[in-house]
Amino acid sequence: MKVMQGNRDTIIAGTYIILALVAGNASGTHVQPSVFDRGLQEIRQHYSVSAFGDEDDSLRAGNVGVNADFEKRSALKSKSPAKAFVLSLLVPGCGQYYYGSRTKPFLFLGAEITAWALHIKWHNEGEDKTDEFEAYANAYWEEDRYSHYLLNAYEVIDDDSLATGTPGMTHRLPDTTTQQYYEMIGKYDQFSWGWVDAYADGIPSHTLEAGYDNRRITEVVPYSSHRITYASMREDANNAFDRANWMIVVSITNRMISAFEAYFVTRSMARHAQDEGRQIGRLKMKAELRSYSAAYDTPFLNVSYRF
Repeated sequence: MKVMQGNRDTIIAGTYIILALVAGNASGTHVQPSVFDRGLQEIRQHYSVSAFGDEDDSLRAGNVGVNADFEKRSALKSKSPAKAFVLSLLVPGCGQYYYGSRTKPFLFLGAEITAWALHIKWHNEGEDKTDEFEAYANAYWEEDRYSHYLLNAYEVIDDDSLATGTPGMTHRLPDTTTQQYYEMIGKYDQFSWGWVDAYADGIPSHTLEAGYDNRRITEVVPYSSHRITYASMREDANNAFDRANWMIVVSITNRMISAFEAYFVTRSMARHAQDEGRQIGRLKMKAELRSYSAAYDTPFLNVSYRF
């Protein structure tokens, strides 16, 4: 019995020693990766470096792109359509420059400069022609001849003495040589008798004598080549002023077009930037069919998430 008990104790002790050795080897042994694991690790390392470059650089570049895009959208959203409108209304093209255009400002500002340059040119031309026809009138229209006509036709020396509604007398000559004075002597027939070359029935105006058939005088309109020339000169001056005034209309129209264009474009750009900002961080899904050397198309679902 003692021999059997000693053998049992020996077996148990040996078992404990073997377990201790196994445990020690297990705790100090490094498990080697398999061939498959090593190959997969090499592939991952190759593509992460060669295809995408250094990890820190790619992240840095991505952050720069996101920041630049964010700053661009922020700048667009901060543009005020009202400010763009006022800028272009004051100086055509400024609103376009404000929202970022580099071509339209030159177009609108060029049109504005051209309009005002032509306005000044034609206004000065009208002033010169006005001086010319006024000098012509001073040389060839005489108030004394007109008074002589009034004396023979109506027995008065000036039209202020005539009663209102006198036949043939629709206007009264101003006392001073105003713009109205120069307009009336060339426009209305009653003043035709004041031109130095005026004549009727073959009788020059300055040879009319008292006793001439007054009814005949008030009925006819004397002919005067000076009056015709004078009327043409006044028309040329008025045409020049009309062209100058049209350039003001062009300027106003150019300002309004520039202002409204700047307003609507700035508003559209701001809304577009705002819409893009709202799409950031949204999940997008797109379903499609693809065929890769197969008998049937294979359905695919693309899922993307923008940060």
